[in-house]
Amino acid sequence: MLKIGFLSGLAAGALDFAAAPTIYPLAYPRASFTRIWQSVAEGVLGKASYDGGAITVLIGVALHFFIALCAGIVLVLVMSRAELFRRLWMVSGAVFGVSIYFFMMKVVLPMSLVGAKHPDAKSMAISLAIHILIFGMGSAYVATRLLKEKA
Repeated sequence: MLKIGFLSGLAAGALDFAAAPTIYPLAYPRASFTRIWQSVAEGVLGKASYDGGAITVLIGVALHFFIALCAGIVLVLVMSRAELFRRLWMVSGAVFGVSIYFFMMKVVLPMSLVGAKHPDAKSMAISLAIHILIFGMGSAYVATRLLKEKA
């Protein structure tokens, strides 16, 4: 089960890794690849993350994948318990994506050096769409396929 959770989280992390630096710069021209991943590192390094160059980009990417792997394991544990979650993987993925978004906004960010954030409507819409369509549904699809193979 742990391997399937790891692979599901890895898939979601990779999809989000590609999506965020592709989508955000279209809406926010200052949102470069470097700045996006340094903003993730800001959670543990504070504002100093923006002065750290490539090392803070790598820290941000590592944190991103750590969170994605943990989320993937949780998703697989839940999906393995009920056939309904696997059969309705798109709904499960959408609910999971929304859950992860609010977990990040209401638990992770307030506990980090970033602090509680109140995103503007555009940022919230983009982030929710990525969490639902790419992160949530991507990981739910992979989890469902791998759980079927295991059965």
